[in-house]
Amino acid sequence: MIDKAAAGSRIAVLRKELGYSQAVFAEKLNVSTQAVSKWETGLALPDIEVLLNISWICKTAINTILEGEVLIDTHGGIDRGMAYISKYLICPQCRSRLSPNTLKRQEKLSFGCENGHKYEVADGVIHFGSREIPGELWSLWLRNYEHYLTQQHYPGNPRYMQGKPNYQEVMWQHIERLRPRIIIDMACGTGSGIKYMIERINWPVTIIMADLSHRILKYNKAYYSDEWKNPYVDMVYMACDCSNLPLADNFVDIVFSNGGFESMQAKMMAGFAEGYRVLKNGGHAIYNISCVDDHESDNTKK
Repeated sequence: MIDKAAAGSRIAVLRKELGYSQAVFAEKLNVSTQAVSKWETGLALPDIEVLLNISWICKTAINTILEGEVLIDTHGGIDRGMAYISKYLICPQCRSRLSPNTLKRQEKLSFGCENGHKYEVADGVIHFGSREIPGELWSLWLRNYEHYLTQQHYPGNPRYMQGKPNYQEVMWQHIERLRPRIIIDMACGTGSGIKYMIERINWPVTIIMADLSHRILKYNKAYYSDEWKNPYVDMVYMACDCSNLPLADNFVDIVFSNGGFESMQAKMMAGFAEGYRVLKNGGHAIYNISCVDDHESDNTKK
């Protein structure tokens, strides 16, 4: 049973650390000042939606608020999103559970399993040792981060045959209706598809960007932290093979892909299988993929 008085004391401490009065805290949570007072004196507990908002505002896990459980040492560069998914990471080599290392001075954050496999966090990206497909080093067309930014700022070419609403809006309508808590963007590249969703999300969600290229994910980390940040959204970056995801079964609410599955080429069907494996019962896959309109055209044959 949850100790209401202890949970209330933790809420009060978190509120004071932010420098908020009960009235300001109540306004940010869209509740009454009396409700905050009842929580902090142990007379009541917030409902689950309010708890989620407290968790996001205070950057603290719900378990910590309710039970005082510290899930992970959050020093040394591990953020809230990474801390949250760390409970669901598995080793892509032996399928054992991964745990974060205990950080010592000058030591990099990493995740390891009982069999000695270790994966470092480099530039804010969990690097599972993946490499781009030989002969398909697509990320090299972006020469550096400045060139990456130029492409992110480019408005895009007109797509005359998309119809209205366009494919991004159709995908967004489904995501908005489902209001997922966990999304994985398969073979995400620069995130051109999920980018459209991020700026519209108005509920707490963790988005996992997964791609072979550590280089592109490093750029994504910088861009989505600085220029495209949404306070409701926690981003996690995993350089991994999407046909062998380092995630536990039945974990994700939505498997998302903006052309990512087809970019996996020979591994595309394995990517679908992995997406299905990590998807929760009752979860959804929302993706687009190219279709051939005319098999006899010169361009198709080429």
